[in-house]
Amino acid sequence: MDTSILSMLFQIAPDLMEEVELRALVMERVAALGPIGRRALAQRLHLPEREVRSAADALKAAGCLEHSAAGMTLTAQGRSLLEPARAVSRGRRSLASMELSLSHKLGVERVCVVHGDADKDDSVMSEVSKAVARQIRFLLQSTHVLAVSGGRTLAMAAEAITPAAPMEITVVPAQGGTGGSIREQANTLAEEFARRLGGESRMLYLPDGLSGAAADEMSRLPQVREVLDLLQHADVLLYGISPALASAVRKNIGMNERENLMRHGATAEALGFYFSAKGEIVSGGYPLFRAQDLGVRCKAAAVAAGTSRAEAIIAVCAHHKHRLLVTDEGAARTILDRI
Repeated sequence: MDTSILSMLFQIAPDLMEEVELRALVMERVAALGPIGRRALAQRLHLPEREVRSAADALKAAGCLEHSAAGMTLTAQGRSLLEPARAVSRGRRSLASMELSLSHKLGVERVCVVHGDADKDDSVMSEVSKAVARQIRFLLQSTHVLAVSGGRTLAMAAEAITPAAPMEITVVPAQGGTGGSIREQANTLAEEFARRLGGESRMLYLPDGLSGAAADEMSRLPQVREVLDLLQHADVLLYGISPALASAVRKNIGMNERENLMRHGATAEALGFYFSAKGEIVSGGYPLFRAQDLGVRCKAAAVAAGTSRAEAIIAVCAHHKHRLLVTDEGAARTILDRI
């Protein structure tokens, strides 16, 4: 198949092409391994069984696959489409291989990589946001409390969630007010995530940047204490990762403090913590989580895209265990080159 046509299709309908890639990959692997069961195929592809089952059912309905007691095999129609399917599946295999390598090298349970580099193409962030929206429902199974940080990426992810059956979930902000756009504040995003998921949300009346004494005093207020208690018992923590200097500039941190961060080797920022390249916390304001609780008491899910965020992703993943990382090819390739 002409690669220029594939490239055009990815630009026109990237969300549809992801499903096409998966179906093509299933066809290609069934041709090579069949007859094979869906569970065994899912294990070979390192994908959730439900995703493989959905693709296989669609291919069966299209007349390309048939099922028997021995497993799945291609029909005559499926075999006639095998060569173009192989051409399409190469893209998915490349991403799947990257996801598996990143999972092993970063110690992340599930990695999702989307096509492109957000540093070079702004539209990639839209696909990253859609990937977060898809993955978060999978992660929220048996979840009661979701905590979300602020930021543009998570704002886009919240908007990408398709309302479905309401979930019994409470969404709370994982950060206090950080200034800047109201649309990107954690309080606003907690409300939007809850609305889209069919749950409820809580507001946190506690700005970031307070001194420890001032924050302790405010945390005694009942309306603040309730949210902090929920936050401490969050089942899933979803947040963005930023390069340290870019975050410091965005938060209007003074030049002296920025220079201090750089002297201490700050590489990444997430949830108000600044991390060195080795994953050590070198600074932080008054974060709502204790550093030792990250990835321990709750499932940590991070999102960051673009080549420029590769080192920041490595740094944060070195600090604590993650259940989910959503990123793009630009960051993924750079991470694999540097580890």
